[in-house]
Amino acid sequence: MLKKYFDWTPRDIAYWEKVRRKGLWKFIAWYGVVITSGIFFVLFGLVTFIFWLKQVSGRQITSTSLIFLAGQLLVVAVVCVIAGLINSLITWVVEERLYRKYKARSSPDLTDHQDP
Repeated sequence: MLKKYFDWTPRDIAYWEKVRRKGLWKFIAWYGVVITSGIFFVLFGLVTFIFWLKQVSGRQITSTSLIFLAGQLLVVAVVCVIAGLINSLITWVVEERLYRKYKARSSPDLTDHQDP
């Protein structure tokens, strides 16, 4: 079953070649910081906000409690950006390794040909 995740179709190859042309830093910025970190922040930020609401329920919301929430969300944001960067780097390395293996298998080996 796992084999299907590592067998690339021509469409997969074309997409990865397009991503590669844009470069590692653009991939990290878009995939890591924007997409992955954004999704993580929405999920973990929502959980943080819900727990904060549960803590302040039945009490008056003060400026101190809002500052505390802002601090918590800032920490969540920093952790999410770090996680997104790590995730994008790992994804790049794995995809690049699979791409190179595929290209090595699919390109004809010119050393087997001998000219007369």
